[in-house]
Amino acid sequence: MSVFSSNNIQLGSWSFNEIKLEDIRMYDEFIKNTAYPANLWSSNFAYLWASGQSSSKKILWKIIDGMLVTFAYSRKGTLYLMCLPFGKGKPEDVVNVLMKCLMYCYKWNNHDKSKSVVRMVNSMQLEFLKKSALYNEHFKAVPLVGLEKHFSVKKLVALEGKEFRSVRKKINRFRNLYRNITVREYRPDDFEKVIQLGEHWRNTSGKKYSRIFDKVYFREIIKHYKELNHIILLVEDGGKIIGLVSGSELPTGQSWGCLSKFMYGYDGLSEFLIVEFARKINKVNPRIEYMNTGSDLGPGGLRAFKDKFRPVLNLKRYEIQLR
Repeated sequence: MSVFSSNNIQLGSWSFNEIKLEDIRMYDEFIKNTAYPANLWSSNFAYLWASGQSSSKKILWKIIDGMLVTFAYSRKGTLYLMCLPFGKGKPEDVVNVLMKCLMYCYKWNNHDKSKSVVRMVNSMQLEFLKKSALYNEHFKAVPLVGLEKHFSVKKLVALEGKEFRSVRKKINRFRNLYRNITVREYRPDDFEKVIQLGEHWRNTSGKKYSRIFDKVYFREIIKHYKELNHIILLVEDGGKIIGLVSGSELPTGQSWGCLSKFMYGYDGLSEFLIVEFARKINKVNPRIEYMNTGSDLGPGGLRAFKDKFRPVLNLKRYEIQLR
């Protein structure tokens, strides 16, 4: 039996909280205290919160044994974990909390192991879990398509050496072709024009990018960028918005790239966006080493494009299932 209220959701004997914008401070504190590398792209608060704004699922949280656990409750009634629990805890502690949570999901999901999962972890997190002898006894990791790409912020700022020759060439050509280009931060009165850019990108990008973002996700992050501590850079050509890139510094001390939208026909614009955002992040905090740009979705054009930026971490991704 499920019972929904404005903030509280009762699923069986457990009570959950629906994720709210103001929960960002709580998430930041738990993430800062996490012992494993809390560097999974899809465990960042902006992603978790925005995912819960769609009609397909609600994102819920619950404190279990002092750890913050993030659940998803789908429109079809399936309960699962979005990521590993956050907070202080050795491998044994994290595994014990996982066991309690996935067994509850298993019971709720009518004893269906295929639904009672941790949606995603990366290879660094899996290595942490495997330090507990209980992990192999109770869980298994199923590989997912795609590698999570982490760029070196300092290398993108410098763009030195042969390895970045093609990126330098693209950006220099872009600047030479489009001499009226300006870069600035987003303002709230840009909202409608930015939404139009997102529509244009979706209509012209083709099916290959259809898995990356949906309309709800994009709109909600843009609309609530201040509350999410999100940085949005716009690229304009003679006053016309032709590109957008966003992301932020993270409570882990690193950073991520979240949104990237652009007009087609501007050769080198996508490379320009990534490098400009790395420069912005470097100005915000020169100590930041990495920028996580998410999955490359497997072999193909997106992987080839991201590999141009010489990722310093290429992390495999997995779904965690009960044995």
